[in-house]
Formats: sequence, structure tokens, C-alpha cells
Amino acid sequence: MLLTCLSIVGCVLPSDIKAEEHHLSWLIQPNVCVAERVNEPCTFTLSVEIHNNKQQTYCVYLSQLSEQRLFCSTQRQLQRKLSLTIDNKASLLLKNSLGVTVSEQTLRVKSTQRRTRFRVNSPWSLF
Repeated sequence: MLLTCLSIVGCVLPSDIKAEEHHLSWLIQPNVCVAERVNEPCTFTLSVEIHNNKQQTYCVYLSQLSEQRLFCSTQRQLQRKLSLTIDNKASLLLKNSLGVTVSEQTLRVKSTQRRTRFRVNSPWSLF
């Protein structure tokens, strides 16, 4: 199966096939939040754009330790800004009316603080 998939130009991954079957697609920007320190929660605003070809009901969830429903809609095209606070790893889930996850986008936190500290003085001396 993998060799067949690699030989075909434009191979579609299973998660993409699932979203196409439900006639839903979405775009999340940005998917990375920048925090000042390592391992601290990060707050940012992201843009969600959803295209719903069959005008069916769908919901967007934030998944961290548990799932939290952010909003539901039946609009064919939707653009919405969300302000979120996330931990190290979180995901946005797009679910259909039956509660089946159609698509998932991982959200990550990056920090501006360096993980390693550099030595201030030299490890050697002439005297």
C-alpha cells in the first residue's frame, strides 16, 4: 500500500480523505504560539476559516487535557478569530454532527527563552 501511495503523484493521507468525505475543509493560522518562558501557558489569537460544501452542522473543539467545545455552525463559509490560552501541546478538532472528528490541527508553543545557559567566564586561566 505504501509503495503504491508513493508511486502516485498527489497521494492523499487518510485524514484528508476523511475530511473530503464529509465535504468540510479548514485553515488555521497561526498554529504556533510564542511564549517568553519554557513550559508556561501561551495566549494568542488565531484565525479559523471553514468551508462547508454541504452546509451540514459542524463543531470546533479545543483538546488539551479534556475537550472544550468552542463553537458550532452550519454556515457554508465561516471566518472567525479565536483567543486561546494553550499549554505545551493542544489540538483543534473539527467534528461533524455525529461527533466524529473530521480533521485535527495541532497547536504548539515555542519559547523565546534559551534552554541552555552559556558560561560567563572561561573554563581556563593563564595564572
